[in-house]
Amino acid sequence: MAFFPTLIIAVICCQSVLASSPFEVRVSNNASYSVNIQGKAWLKNSDTFVRHSSKVFSTKDQTLMMSGQPQTTTGKDSIGEFDAVQFSFKADQETFLAGVRTYQESSVAIFTQTFVDPIDGTSDGTDSVISGFPSFLFGDSDDDLGYVNLNGVFSGWSMLQAAKWSQGSKLDGGMMSGPLILFDHQDNVLIVSPFNNFMAASFCHSGQSISWGIMGGVDSVTQGFVHETIVFYGQHGINQAMRDWGKLMQKVYNRKTSLRYDDVSISYIGYYTDNGAYYYHFKEPGMNYEQTMLAIQEYYTKSEIPYKYLQYDDWFYPIAGKGYGATVTWDAMPGIFPHGLKHLYNLTQLPVVAHNRYWSAKTTYAKQNGGKFNFIMSGENSIPDDQAFWEYLFSSAKEWGLYVYEQDWLNLQSMSIKPISSDLFFGRKWLMQMGEAAANQGLPLQYCMALPRNALAALEIPAVTQMRVSIDYQLRDNQYDIGITALFADSIGIAPFKDNFWSMSDQPGNKYNKTEPRPAFQAALSLLSTGPVGVSDRVGYSDLKLINSLIMADGRLLKPSQAATYINAYIQERAFNDHRGPQGKIFTTFSEISGFVFGVVMATDFEVDFPLKLSQSGFDQGVPVMVSDSAYSVSVSQPRNFSDQSPLLLSGCSSSAMCLHFTSPIFSVGSKRVILLGEVAKMLPLSPVRISSIISTTLDLQMTLNGSPSEVVQIAACDAENIEMCWKYNCIIAADGHARLSFARSSCQ
Repeated sequence: MAFFPTLIIAVICCQSVLASSPFEVRVSNNASYSVNIQGKAWLKNSDTFVRHSSKVFSTKDQTLMMSGQPQTTTGKDSIGEFDAVQFSFKADQETFLAGVRTYQESSVAIFTQTFVDPIDGTSDGTDSVISGFPSFLFGDSDDDLGYVNLNGVFSGWSMLQAAKWSQGSKLDGGMMSGPLILFDHQDNVLIVSPFNNFMAASFCHSGQSISWGIMGGVDSVTQGFVHETIVFYGQHGINQAMRDWGKLMQKVYNRKTSLRYDDVSISYIGYYTDNGAYYYHFKEPGMNYEQTMLAIQEYYTKSEIPYKYLQYDDWFYPIAGKGYGATVTWDAMPGIFPHGLKHLYNLTQLPVVAHNRYWSAKTTYAKQNGGKFNFIMSGENSIPDDQAFWEYLFSSAKEWGLYVYEQDWLNLQSMSIKPISSDLFFGRKWLMQMGEAAANQGLPLQYCMALPRNALAALEIPAVTQMRVSIDYQLRDNQYDIGITALFADSIGIAPFKDNFWSMSDQPGNKYNKTEPRPAFQAALSLLSTGPVGVSDRVGYSDLKLINSLIMADGRLLKPSQAATYINAYIQERAFNDHRGPQGKIFTTFSEISGFVFGVVMATDFEVDFPLKLSQSGFDQGVPVMVSDSAYSVSVSQPRNFSDQSPLLLSGCSSSAMCLHFTSPIFSVGSKRVILLGEVAKMLPLSPVRISSIISTTLDLQMTLNGSPSEVVQIAACDAENIEMCWKYNCIIAADGHARLSFARSSCQ
């Protein structure tokens, strides 16, 4: 049964109307309000406020005074039909409206701020907000709640918080803030996030209050400006709530994900040179970077590794200024590529993913320095303010093979470059100009070091197909801890990128003086994330078997249907720390083929074994399944039943190992009951990339396989009732890129 929210205005509705709704927004005619879940107040209002003329006007001290009676209306918008209430306040002589909309067929509330009059003198520092509605009391709830705060760079990874919703906790906000997720142990979930004007939106934790509003660095607000915050309710756990919230956000902003699935750098394997890679600011002895890249090409060609693109990082272009430096001209320095970028592209014939920093005040593109384009100067740095600049940059770079533009240091630009952090509209304008030019030039964008506000802004920018969701490889031991940030990115239609990895443990002479203890785990997580898979080995030190386990013969990645994320029970345990959930990380995902679901469970960092129930997996379809083990798992045994009554025991999944398991529904083929094991030599044996359709009848089980002409694909299956009886079918892909397997005929055609 679907439940939908109810907006309660105390003078209009009565309690008895609301008994069946688990999500209620209670609003009184004095402008107090609460958000109730299953009859309990999860969020209770704090003070409404707005800053104007360097002074805070607040309901707390009655300097923000309500004017007149609340106005109720009905209407329809991109979400659906709604009921609304709006309060009018006076901040000195200026009118400020605060309102709430709830929807008749969606468990959503939209809190609105409307600036009827222009205001100035609003700035109060980037850690604060200049307006607050909604504002809630932190930790004051009638239920036992946990929370996840997506906060910081790499899509909320760097300062991510998971803890109990209690008054003694710390909640980081400001410019690094993003969606806040609240949940209980019964799979009820609230998500609070900006709903519009993402680059200018923040929340702030001050004292006992959390307030959503306009970021604190904004100097003035224009007449008629509307700021909105969404409160979204889900009752099927954290993962489903996030995905449903993301679907709604994509619907509202008409985000198209087709570019993500057409992006070669996401669909095919590539070679990376960014931080953590062997050749990051590091070359082969006696070679320049051009010669090093050609040595890499020679090696992967001889080794028959079908890389489909190369990534150039921040080492190829000139920089200036303090710290990490800012880009002067986005072109290769002569000492890096002596014959130029176009010459190298002509030799490799591979598309390029190219990195860029923030712009220097000395950039040669700026009119201030003799260039052709409008830039705004901000200390040692600058920011382009010119659509024509991005068109020129991208169209010129396509001549040397640019395929993906990687915009790094989004955090520094968003927080430190004055027009972005102080202007209500400029941050969006900057990203939209970049995105529109990329779309016009047919180039995908990768966001790196993105704040949650940058990620949300990409809802309006379909060219953003991929986004980093953790810190650079090799910099921290927990760099693979992406199960929450991957959920965020995937939910809003962006492929989460874990960063590069080494396919062999030993990479002799590496600048980090490190080894990779778990190459197979790094490879598996990269693949299952559904983002780019970038190998970054030294020439001569790649594990060809491991790399080939990720791909088809042509380099196409054998991915699942959605990004691997942490199960709800682990996220709850991370917040509550009450030992009711797993004491280790459990990622799950699945491949959906013709309506049949094949689950994936990957676990690591366990100190204590954990019996995983099928209902906890996130892919339970209510049908019998059996589970098998990957050859890359810490232990391998016979396929076996998997259910709540027969849980999957996750054992030995330590910080130095990996458990990797796959499920299959049971098919009836004639008198046999059959499970599919798929391509057992592959990291993901059953991928919708390889198997495009399955037709199951009482007489036959038929599969359509995809691949390169003449590629040999081996599919395994077993008798569900006599598990030692298994079959292997070798299928040769035809000239049209397909093969058709019939189990009844035991043949391919």
